This record gives sequence, C-alpha cells and structure tokens, in this order.
Amino acid sequence: MQWIRRVHLYSGLFMFPWVMLYGITALLFNHPGAFPDRVRRTLTRADFAGTALEQLANPAADAEQVVAALNAKFAADDATASSFRLVHADQALYTRDVVVARARGAGQEHSVLLDLPSGTASISTMQQDDAQRPPFAVRGLKVSSSLSERVKTGIPEALARLNLSADDVSISVGSNLAFLVEAEGRLWRALYNVQTGAVTGRPADAPGPLTVRQFLTQLHMSHGYPSQNTTRWCWAVAVDAMFVAMVFWGFSGLLMWWQIKAVRFTGALVFVSSLIVAAMLALGMHSTIGG
Repeated sequence: MQWIRRVHLYSGLFMFPWVMLYGITALLFNHPGAFPDRVRRTLTRADFAGTALEQLANPAADAEQVVAALNAKFAADDATASSFRLVHADQALYTRDVVVARARGAGQEHSVLLDLPSGTASISTMQQDDAQRPPFAVRGLKVSSSLSERVKTGIPEALARLNLSADDVSISVGSNLAFLVEAEGRLWRALYNVQTGAVTGRPADAPGPLTVRQFLTQLHMSHGYPSQNTTRWCWAVAVDAMFVAMVFWGFSGLLMWWQIKAVRFTGALVFVSSLIVAAMLALGMHSTIGG
C-alpha cells in the first residue's frame, strides 16, 4: 500500500497539466460562450419572424415530407414500386438538438449555432482582414484526379479484392492540402479542402489565425498515432499516459479507501450511489444518442 500511495501521488503530480487541460477544454466544449474569442450575439424567435426559420423544427412533419419525397421518387423510377408509410410519427426526432452553419459576407465570418427545440441561435462573428484575404479564394473547386476522387474510386476497387462490395464512398473526415502559392506579387499559404473544394489562405508571413480557445480545444481533440515519430506522436503517448494514470488513480483510490476501516461503510454508500447514478445516465444517453 505504501508503494501504491507513492505511485498515486507522483503520477498525479506528473500528469497535473493534462488533468487541467482536459478539465478546462471540457468546459470550453460544454459552454461555447466561455472565454469567447469572437464577438457573440443571440438571435431570438422574434428575429426569425418572417423568415424560413420562423417555424420551429417539427420532426414529425419533416419526416412526413421525407416519406412523401421517397414515394414520389420511387414512383417516378418504377410505376410498380410499393409506397412507403410513416409509422409512429410522434417518435420522429432530430438526433442532435443543434445545427451549426457558417455565413460569410462584407469581410465577416459568422458561425451560427441554431438550437432546434427553442428556435433560437447564438452567433460568433470574426472580422476578416481584406488585406489578408487571398485573391484565389474560391469554393467548390473541381480538380481532376484530386485526392477525394482517387479515394472514392480506389477504395471500392481495393475492397473488391477482399470480396467486399462498396457502391458508394464518401469522406467523413478529410485532410486539407496545404501549400505555398505566389499571387499578386505576394507569397501565400494556401489550404485546399479535398471534401468541399474550398480554397482559402493567408499571407505566408502572417501569424496563424489560431486563437487560444481554438488551440486548447484542438489539443483536447488531438488523438491517434501518426506514421512518423513527430510532436503529434509524442502527444499521443501523453494521451495514453493520461488514460493509464486516470485508471490507476481510480483503482488505487479504492484500495486506499478500503484500508481506512472507519470510512468503509460511508464510502461504500457513496460508491454504490455513484454506480447507480452513472448507470442511469449512461442508459439515458444511450437512448438519446442512439435515437
């Protein structure tokens, strides 16, 4: 037990920065308005009056429209196709309560977080410097033999060699292509999104647009081992160490609690209560996330 206490203590001291990182960044994810790095505003129901978003999201009505569209499509393709019918319309729901949209214009970029149940939205606005706007910025650029097209073509062919069929391929998480380009006598650091075809960029000598909030949240989400032993690889080692430390803290804490006979009964009540509450929350979230 003396050895366990010492490892419990020193591992906690060593992993303290990571504990703070995950705690603070979890706060940032759960509370988008905390420590804002942009101008924030709110759209109420009154602001949406007279617009296409005046009506609140109605899952049942929207599901009816989807089924009607399916019936129209299949009837057009095959006159003998059977029709579809919506069942238990009251159980229709949107799997997420929020929709995130981006809007650009007049040198500004707006990130809109639309809350479906309430019909309200929060807006974060970032001013774009026209001097740092690249002259080659476009959206939906089609590039022949792009990585995206090669992925969509090559994966089905490779899967077929394993006797696996794939009629449709889409990229759920992509990788941007970063490169330097000269335009109007200036050197730019360009970024090509292989999924959307959007090309953006900034002056090569300009500091990155990464704010403190963005840096912390991206640190929180960074995971996985790259193929090369880089700084990101070392960060992945730290993430694994954090996992080992937190599991060890849990079990070593139980052992140290059990050694103190005076608090065994009270501690057992707290521990069992914790298991019950955690199980109830887990079942509730499983039902919510699973739809």
